[in-house]
Amino acid sequence: MNKLLLAFSVVLLAVIATLSWVFIPTHETMGKQTLNVPLSDEFKLVAHRIHSTDPDAGPKYAYFVLSDATPINNSEPFLVTSDQFTKLEKIKDNGFTLTVNGRIYEYHNDLWIKKPNGQLHRWHVSINARYIR
Repeated sequence: MNKLLLAFSVVLLAVIATLSWVFIPTHETMGKQTLNVPLSDEFKLVAHRIHSTDPDAGPKYAYFVLSDATPINNSEPFLVTSDQFTKLEKIKDNGFTLTVNGRIYEYHNDLWIKKPNGQLHRWHVSINARYIR
């Protein structure tokens, strides 16, 4: 009886471990800051490394446009890429151009960022993507 109970426990533990490995989702957390470049007096371009619990995920970097009124915790990245060395090419009144040599996972080109005085400022982001597989 003891051996049967022990065998059943081992099988049950193996099934639970397999199911948890399959169904527990991966998590991503923000790591250290890798870029901080001013776009104007009120806005800056900031990048952070993303750490993932997925062992197959490669390195990812999240890019944000921030003002003093928008903390990074309340912001969504406009660009998620594998390129750590994204280059800022041109800055215009309400837009800028980036050159990305890595894989692009997520990209939004129309941003509305809150200014410190409460108004919203629109940014247009253009990307020169040069990813070669």
